[in-house]
Amino acid sequence: MATPEPASDSSCPGHEIEVVGAPVDLGGAGAGAAGGPAALRAAGILEIAGRSVVDHGDVEVAGLPEGTTIERGPDPESLRPEWPVMREVCAALHARTRAAVAGGSIPITLGGDHTIAAGSMSGVAAGWCDRHAAIASTDAPPLGLVWFDAHADLNTPDTTPSGNPHGMPGAALLGHRVAPLDDVVGELGTFDRRRTVFLGCRDLDPGERARCSTDPDSDLPLLVEGEAFLRESPDSIAERVLRRIARDGNAFALSFDLDVIDPSHAPGVNLPVPHGLDPTTVLEVLRRLAGHGGCIAMDVVELDPTADRDDVTARLGVEAVATMFGVD
Repeated sequence: MATPEPASDSSCPGHEIEVVGAPVDLGGAGAGAAGGPAALRAAGILEIAGRSVVDHGDVEVAGLPEGTTIERGPDPESLRPEWPVMREVCAALHARTRAAVAGGSIPITLGGDHTIAAGSMSGVAAGWCDRHAAIASTDAPPLGLVWFDAHADLNTPDTTPSGNPHGMPGAALLGHRVAPLDDVVGELGTFDRRRTVFLGCRDLDPGERARCSTDPDSDLPLLVEGEAFLRESPDSIAERVLRRIARDGNAFALSFDLDVIDPSHAPGVNLPVPHGLDPTTVLEVLRRLAGHGGCIAMDVVELDPTADRDDVTARLGVEAVATMFGVD
């Protein structure tokens, strides 16, 4: 099958970029990622060549009640105390990104732990529907989802060993039940599983593996595991992604977790996993996806500046965004 043609409704150079931060790490494996938005801004993420960038600041993040402790482990009833805070953060992000996409802008959401994608990406999907309803009063074309991550984030409360919310946004966005996030995602906020790709994953729980597949003909989301990047060229991987998410030339959204990169190159992440991807390869894949022209939104998440070394991880986050949206 030939590589899909560039998207007709794409992230063209005239589209304004709207940045919003979510300084929260309650859904992750530990403290630190709340400093991600500030570190990404300091590293230059608001300066994208050839683009008009508007910084809308950060959404409000409430603290936990004094004396509250988070007990890690299975949480099938979603009773952990951070859930109400994470739900409110996700709801605020949903509203921000939905309005941006509906208005024709490109939202870039800065994390914060990856739980926030349940809000930012569901808002993108809903805003895509709003945008097309306003223009043509018809259903929106299918919207693809690309998920760069060491983890697939496809757990639900009944499958997660850790109970950590940041392991569940992918599941919520694909219509699997994650009770605290279901009303945030809503009817318009889910993505088609057949147009979703998880890239660079190398640490999946059994429940997550059951919800994706390496078979390109499966109706489950496509999984391109980290080891595939050792066997295939960046062009080959990008072509596989585009065949899956944009086979009709449609648009897509990108959620980028910095832990997809090997911790020797990107030490400043919330949950490092060894044997990750080389940053040069990742950026080449992003460059090929950017050439398609159809990316309408992006997350950059899980940056922990307290674990970073000379801001190298923050700069990789900036370079990823510049690769996707910079204009020569």
